[in-house]
Amino acid sequence: MKIDGLGFVNPFETFTNSRSKIDETDFESALKKAYDEKDKEKLKEACDQFEAIMLQILFKQMKATVPEGGFIEKSNARSIFEDMLDENLMKQASNRGMGISDMMYKQLSARMDRMYNTQSEKIPENEDEKTDGVDPVEE
Repeated sequence: MKIDGLGFVNPFETFTNSRSKIDETDFESALKKAYDEKDKEKLKEACDQFEAIMLQILFKQMKATVPEGGFIEKSNARSIFEDMLDENLMKQASNRGMGISDMMYKQLSARMDRMYNTQSEKIPENEDEKTDGVDPVEE
């Protein structure tokens, strides 16, 4: 007979679910801040954070496909240990990198450069735009 002292609510699951939501909002705010400050170093950090979060989600989904079993009975302590171990493994994996953050950084930094260059100075693409709105046919 298995008796859980916490009833139906597992506080660790609640904590990890809220923590993952916080991680997602932290990434969005870091990306927005990098755009606002035109800081490419912060943009690189945001891309690295995204890769780490994606690897954690990927690993959890892969682990969910493995059937339960083994010598140690499933318990809250075991699940906490496994989650902490998985998180550290994914941090190490994201430090080595799979290349996703580098590709995202290249794409986002190029987009950021285009966006800020077009906002700061409007460069006319052809001769018609150099006339400042005056139609040469009317003259």
